[in-house]
Amino acid sequence: MSKDVSCPECGTVISSDLMAADQMRKRFFACIRDSHANLRDDDLARFPSSEHLRKHALIAAGWCDVMTVVAGSKAAAPGIAQAIQSKDRYCVITIRGDVLTVYTARSMARRSLKKPQFLDVAEKAFAWIARTTGVDPAQSREAA
Repeated sequence: MSKDVSCPECGTVISSDLMAADQMRKRFFACIRDSHANLRDDDLARFPSSEHLRKHALIAAGWCDVMTVVAGSKAAAPGIAQAIQSKDRYCVITIRGDVLTVYTARSMARRSLKKPQFLDVAEKAFAWIARTTGVDPAQSREAA
């Protein structure tokens, strides 16, 4: 039995791979939520929501945009970092002297992250979560 679906208007066959991609992404997000639910208290302080955990994992996996900002002085750097953080509460900012490096997780939408690349990013994100928190997202109830 084929899992392909046809468009009711034009008859074009929509491959089951596209449908599987949605299931794959749903499973990924469910594993992240499950992992967050199993975090220790000290990790919950670092990652107050599953979205914080997901975005940090994507950044650690390299699926992010990077911006460098020169603050002008060491004293001004923390204030500028706080202003940037207020615009994107999920970004990660490092400060070295008067230079800020801002990491912002990229979208995981199908149009910007195709299946092979999605699998690679998801694997790296899961590995980072397991190393950092001790919770293995791949062992999630939803992963089955």
